[in-house]
Amino acid sequence: MDYHALIKTYPQLFKNPKDKLAIEIVTDPKIIKNWQKKRLKELSKNKQPLSWADIGVILDDPYYIVIRDLVKFPNGRMNGYNRILARADLAGGQAVVVLPVYKDKILIMRQYRHPVRSWEYEIPRGYGEPDVSPSIQARREIQEEIGGKIRKLHRLGVVKENTGSVGSPVLLFMAELSTYGKPNEDENIEKLIWLSVKEFEEWIACGKISDGYTISAYTRAKLKNFL
Repeated sequence: MDYHALIKTYPQLFKNPKDKLAIEIVTDPKIIKNWQKKRLKELSKNKQPLSWADIGVILDDPYYIVIRDLVKFPNGRMNGYNRILARADLAGGQAVVVLPVYKDKILIMRQYRHPVRSWEYEIPRGYGEPDVSPSIQARREIQEEIGGKIRKLHRLGVVKENTGSVGSPVLLFMAELSTYGKPNEDENIEKLIWLSVKEFEEWIACGKISDGYTISAYTRAKLKNFL
């Protein structure tokens, strides 16, 4: 997607608040061009990648759009600043994370994750799909990943994964299951483990569960007295 088309189509993503200490997004093409010219000279002199001066869409794939804005900090300094946006958010969908519960036990999955190149203990999640409501998406993820059906779904609110780089919030749910099946090996899920609340907290405390989404969903459910 073209950067200027992105600005025109989603102006809310480029709105500048009036707060004194807010970071301002610069969208004036002339200012951007002048900054890039200066930045390219610096990069060339220091024998650094010239691509570091790129402003606009850096990556556009089926799941994410990575953009680098030119921003102005409160002290007047300007620099490039990356943001990761979930494509589903731009198309009427939203990523979801679902904490499954069945007969007072909480599900944890042992799943292989490519980014960290390791086996992780975590709960079901999904990127979201265009024009699909979060509740429908949550039910789909439970069906696809563990072959389960949801009896009752509780919305837990959003969590912001990393406010330093990720611009799309994720919606958390707790799902009371009526049934469940087998782990989906096509999703790299090796097995399903059912833990009591005490066991779940012990796994978090000792670091066996380290996934941020899983810990966030559990914490929100516990504080809302669902567990």
